Amino acid sequence: MDMRPDESPQASRARAQARDWLLRLHSGQATTLDADAFRRWRAEPLHARAFAEARRLWAAIEPAAAVAAESAAAAPPLRALPSRPSPAGLAEPPGASRASRRPRAINLGRRAFVGGAVAASAGWLIARSPLGLWPEWEEVAADYRTAVGEQRALDIDGVKVELGARTALDRNHRAGSPSLELVQGEAQFSVPVAAASPLRVWLDAGVVTLVPGSRVNLRCVAEDRLITCLAGQARVEQGGRTVVLEPAWQARLAQARIASVAPVDPARVDAWRHGFLVFDNEPLARVVDEINRYRPGRILITRAELGRRKVQARIPTAQPDTFLDLVHDVYGARVTTMPGGLTLLG
Repeated sequence: MDMRPDESPQASRARAQARDWLLRLHSGQATTLDADAFRRWRAEPLHARAFAEARRLWAAIEPAAAVAAESAAAAPPLRALPSRPSPAGLAEPPGASRASRRPRAINLGRRAFVGGAVAASAGWLIARSPLGLWPEWEEVAADYRTAVGEQRALDIDGVKVELGARTALDRNHRAGSPSLELVQGEAQFSVPVAAASPLRVWLDAGVVTLVPGSRVNLRCVAEDRLITCLAGQARVEQGGRTVVLEPAWQARLAQARIASVAPVDPARVDAWRHGFLVFDNEPLARVVDEINRYRPGRILITRAELGRRKVQARIPTAQPDTFLDLVHDVYGARVTTMPGGLTLLG
């Protein structure tokens, strides 16, 4: 176990367990029992903070991992780790020996974790959903989630939350303060005027603080990291910078900074709650990303120039296939239906 000089044994153990869980959930072998055990483990604030740190480290090494994956493609086959690594807190099958409970690579600390993650990106450990046809484990393990095309209304400790399609929301305890985290998708948060304290919602490394009486729309889809204030006030913090949003203003987050702040049309941002997707001069590729959240299967664009074409449209979420008719009629695109739920636009 790699222990930092200023770290308690409990915190060091939590970091090791967080790495185990991250590898387990991305292994392609995790089960619904694993997801339940993970939720119980992460309910401890120390564990939640350790897992958030592990996820940030994983995200930080992904660019390097992609390079490693290209190099690994031509290399001899690698020896796989044991087929069922078991995170701390997960019951073992009868007869499992203590020596077999953890693969050695997972116990070697931070260096092994980074090395393991790079190998995983080369296809050694991770069995990611091909083409996004099913949810990743970050979504499956979330406390609240919606399926493709589903919307859901929640009351979380007095805060009204509306989840858009294919959205995952977690309870979080970063820095010991109860909060929420939007893992994926789009959600709207309404904090009552009589609330005793503000609400904090994490969006990757950024945090949004909603004062009582606020209504804010958060979006985490593909490259979009958007915070839109619809009522009240929202404070956005990331990368050492803080901005305060008033109604009809939106902040866009980049990897480690607040990239921009600009006025927006609140009706367009809010349209998904009323059954419509509104696109105003948006690239077709971005429109496809959104439509894929509302229809089964997956639409893929096969020509890059088609993906760059600009779209202005209002599409009912209950009839997302009208989008395919639009692309065929307006842009002359060929629509090809494939087995497995794939639709090609070219």
